[in-house]
Amino acid sequence: MKLSWITDIHLNFMELSGRKVFYQNILKTNVSAVLISGDIAEAPTASEMLIEMAQHIDKQIYFVLGNHDYYHGNVVTVRKEITVLC
Repeated sequence: MKLSWITDIHLNFMELSGRKVFYQNILKTNVSAVLISGDIAEAPTASEMLIEMAQHIDKQIYFVLGNHDYYHGNVVTVRKEITVLC
């Protein structure tokens, strides 16, 4: 099994075209799954960014949330949204 480990990707600061290039680069590595160790996006878009990534790479995504994933939100709400997503 080949894994890709990424961290602090802050996808909400990238335009969609840049995110698509990022997803394509992940696919080029022929990984089985992706591990993300925090700071996926800020709270208002964290779920959206994870859904988008999953749709583009069609691989298992394992992650933990980082401090930036709660920015502009609150811990309870973010955890509920992410739990539903998972």
